[in-house]
Amino acid sequence: MKIGIIGAGGVGAYFAAALSAAGQDVHLLVTPRHLEPLRKQGIRVTGGDGRDELVPVAGAATDAAAIGECDAVILACKAGHVRDVMKTALPLLGPATPVLPLQNGVTAAGQITAAAGPGHALGGLCMIISYLVEPGHVHHVGGQPAVLGELDGAPAPRVQALADALSSAGIRTRISGDISSDLWRKFMLITSYGGVGALCRKSVGETRSHPPTRALVRDAMREVAAVATAAGAALTDDDVRSTMDQYDAFAPESTASMQRDLIAGRPSELEEQNGALVRIAAQYNVPVPIHTTIYRALSILDPAGQHSGIA
Repeated sequence: MKIGIIGAGGVGAYFAAALSAAGQDVHLLVTPRHLEPLRKQGIRVTGGDGRDELVPVAGAATDAAAIGECDAVILACKAGHVRDVMKTALPLLGPATPVLPLQNGVTAAGQITAAAGPGHALGGLCMIISYLVEPGHVHHVGGQPAVLGELDGAPAPRVQALADALSSAGIRTRISGDISSDLWRKFMLITSYGGVGALCRKSVGETRSHPPTRALVRDAMREVAAVATAAGAALTDDDVRSTMDQYDAFAPESTASMQRDLIAGRPSELEEQNGALVRIAAQYNVPVPIHTTIYRALSILDPAGQHSGIA
């Protein structure tokens, strides 16, 4: 299966390496700084378990036309870049090529459709903690499950084909009949533990073992559940409890990518995480004081500086 992967950061590079190692025909669309390392050595994957291997990829390019039409595309850029990146990636798409977004957040499918037209966007998510050490070198801390599905929940051969390819790479994969609710469940996790962790500048192990910050994460999840329900994806207290279980299962040293970006002074996904939640909540008149505070406090740290001015 010819699979185009857009982005060679922690998620894109890991999925590219796993799929390439399984024999899939993987082509990466990347920015110039990634090109030479990928062409020269492929992708180096290291892990906390001592894993250290080099995986060659079929191709890497900075121009989508050099890759051409793909059977499927995995979109692994930052959430705030989806629409602009997709406009440059149109040569990867045939009439029915599915695009699987793996960004944090709940807005990627709409942005894909706005850039590429209807019929391409799937819903998708992954639960993975990995980061780029340097171009061509990804460190995989843990997790890997992928969930994908058509936005309307209907079964489709193109979804099954992509799921089979992911499974062949050892990536635990599930096809969802309600991907919207699945996206909101992940959104509830990452905006809450990630937002609190970034605010406190503490790891998962520290925030969950300190009763006040643990309660803050739980109450932030409840805010997301209320917004999701208003938006049509009914999340309940059971979802909050199961999401807290996921939070408890993370390695103690784990931190969210948004937290790492803000601490490093890099542009982050704040706008597409806590900022997006605050904006969606306002549409439905749902109060979200915790996420509003997280967004306001962290906005001063984000060098992107393109904040919505929510007061």
